[in-house]
Amino acid sequence: MTYQPPVPPPARRGIPGPAVALIAVLALGAGCVGGVAVGSAGSTPTTATAPTRAASAEASQDTALPPAEKEKDRLVKLPDFKGQNAAIAQQWLADRGWDEFSDIKLGSQDRYDTMVLLPENWTVTKQSHKAGTKVAVGTTIVLTCTKAS
Repeated sequence: MTYQPPVPPPARRGIPGPAVALIAVLALGAGCVGGVAVGSAGSTPTTATAPTRAASAEASQDTALPPAEKEKDRLVKLPDFKGQNAAIAQQWLADRGWDEFSDIKLGSQDRYDTMVLLPENWTVTKQSHKAGTKVAVGTTIVLTCTKAS
């Protein structure tokens, strides 16, 4: 019997596994960013209609947040957001001039749900500025949230 050296395995073809994973993550991230850009651009109405007094009174009763007031010095008195739906609190700030993406930060206090992706599913538990404080529009506001059950 003659000695035969072991046969090397055939050469692998294709893209290595870590490269595939990196490409998938980049594609997912690009899709999310594109979806946010498209979603925010598509949600802007083309013609604005003035809300009726009854509609705005009804909306303020649903949210328990004070109605919008005309800004004098670009200072806004913050309400107590604790217990409010995070999307409603975020919209309240945006209606008064805060930029929804750069001025309003939503954070999670939950151990396992660490990112606030859909504010509609979260409830505000803390806020960075005390209720009743007058804050300049554009100041970064941090709303700490917990996942609504």
